Amino acid sequence: MVYLAQAGWWLNIGVVVTSVLSLLLSIAYANLLSPTTYGLYQYFLSVSGLIASLSLPFMNSAVAQAVARGYEGVLRKAVTAQIQWMPIPMVIGISVAIYYLVHGVFTIGIGLILIAILTPLTNVFNTYVAYFEGKRDFRGGFYLSSLVSIVTYGSMFLALILTKNAIALIVVNLGANLLITIYAYYKTLQIYKPNNNVDPETIPFGRKLSVLSVAGLLNQVDSVLVFHFLGSVQLAVYSFAILLPERVGSLLNFIGTAALPGFANQSLSYIRTHIFAKIWRVALAGLIAAIAYAIAAPLIFHILFPKYLTSIPYTQAFAIIIALIGITNIVNSLLYAKRFTREIYVVGFIQPILLILLQIPLLIKYGIAGMIAAQLITSVVTITLTLVLFFKPLSSKTDADESLQVEEPKQ
Repeated sequence: MVYLAQAGWWLNIGVVVTSVLSLLLSIAYANLLSPTTYGLYQYFLSVSGLIASLSLPFMNSAVAQAVARGYEGVLRKAVTAQIQWMPIPMVIGISVAIYYLVHGVFTIGIGLILIAILTPLTNVFNTYVAYFEGKRDFRGGFYLSSLVSIVTYGSMFLALILTKNAIALIVVNLGANLLITIYAYYKTLQIYKPNNNVDPETIPFGRKLSVLSVAGLLNQVDSVLVFHFLGSVQLAVYSFAILLPERVGSLLNFIGTAALPGFANQSLSYIRTHIFAKIWRVALAGLIAAIAYAIAAPLIFHILFPKYLTSIPYTQAFAIIIALIGITNIVNSLLYAKRFTREIYVVGFIQPILLILLQIPLLIKYGIAGMIAAQLITSVVTITLTLVLFFKPLSSKTDADESLQVEEPKQ
């Protein structure tokens, strides 16, 4: 518990820095941009997420797991592997952009070309984050990640003063993030000088996990669907409805990040004995935060987002995601820490497929309320499925790590 508290301190401070900057920027968006422009900007961000999901997004989990076992050389290897993969998401993104350009939708076409170039590059170099997670150097990770956040958000504040154009804003966002992320990666190499030890299974493991990125595309389409069926204004309403619950929920992200290195060095029997106690504590903390947010939401929106008061009932309903995010983070770390590859595949494919199967009909029939219901239902089902597969895995070598010495929690 002492370790989790220390890790949680630095990880949560980082989340707080990012959340405060994000909140301030969202307030600026809400008051300086029209709902139409903000909706288009959110659409561009969603497409960026789609491109990112094709850029070996699970490589960081593989790197963190390897670094935790002393194989620090995988950091450079992973970056090289991702650079070699980079043309694939770029070509796909540019191909979609050409479709829009041919049909005369120049604003979206130009925006997609820029996104297709900048997003994969950023995903390559943000692997430095996985190094800090594996080393459990959450303090060092906090300093560099905070620098990345401050530069990126600072650039966005400046851009908002100078322009209200959605394309210009997305270019500044992605461009600034790319440059400072490259700096953070090379600074990590310069200061920490990772050793040359390489686990030959790490890169193939990261690639195998990233097969899930095909299914993961479906996780990124909610804003695209709202934009397509309801338009940019309703997308703006939806975006503000989910904004704060997701930000509050992110305060619990540190649990999965901090737990993964520990799980990697603990036996299955030990984890299975103690995991539910940890889950209940996370669930309780998340539920208290969700209730508090739902009560405070009307006042928050009247003060900060007066243009989006129609988002209030949606954001109150979505508040339960705060608890679900915390639980999801810790149960996901179980499968990654123990390299339950088959189980990761099963969860990774079923979750987004279930989500999209729920989203489309519920969105068409109930609008934004349907989208929120689809996300909550999918989260509950996914958590349940992950736990079932952890206790009754598909893999035959379920106790392969029982010979590991159990790392007792520090008191």
